[in-house]
Amino acid sequence: MDADVVFRISSLEPMDCTPAIVDLVASSGGRFAPHFHLPLQHASDRMLAAMRRPYTLDDYRRLVDAVHARLPDASIGSDMIVGFPGETDEDFGANVDYLPSSPLTHLHVFPYSDRPGTEASSMREKVDGIAIRGRGIRLRQIGAGLTRRFHASQAGTTRPALTLEDGSLVVTDNYLKVRIPPGLPRNQRIRVRISEEGGTLRGTVSS
Repeated sequence: MDADVVFRISSLEPMDCTPAIVDLVASSGGRFAPHFHLPLQHASDRMLAAMRRPYTLDDYRRLVDAVHARLPDASIGSDMIVGFPGETDEDFGANVDYLPSSPLTHLHVFPYSDRPGTEASSMREKVDGIAIRGRGIRLRQIGAGLTRRFHASQAGTTRPALTLEDGSLVVTDNYLKVRIPPGLPRNQRIRVRISEEGGTLRGTVSS
């Protein structure tokens, strides 16, 4: 197999991301990108049960902590749902309590909306639309903070990357989008030393 081939694992349900998969990525010598997308959906165990998710927050916490311990530079993204039927202020507060101190690096936040024919659509105690929007804003703010923290942690590192677009943008193995000086063709594998300038990641090509 071509040594230049790198695999990036798509989104995995937390219960499907086994220790063996984490070990495979960590021991692959760069063949598997250090990038995980592990949807939590909610940090309230009550809400996870209502969503029929087969794990608890503690299960999820142990998983992402193990990924971070084994691969401290890995990108770990997650999906979150706000406004699921029955979500109380206390339930939402579990998200606010957990996420900022988690090793997650970015969030995708989705507002709940009814889909005809689903079990959730027939549930009572629907959350007010204004509350859903406010909760979504709050989680996106937390997500932005997680991303800033991750970017800051990567400043000064050198990562393998692939050029995109006109060659002035690269995506690193750990899923950072970094601007570099123009001049390279797209789809070229390089190594880039990362810096952060005014919240923007920039890089210089490293030999």
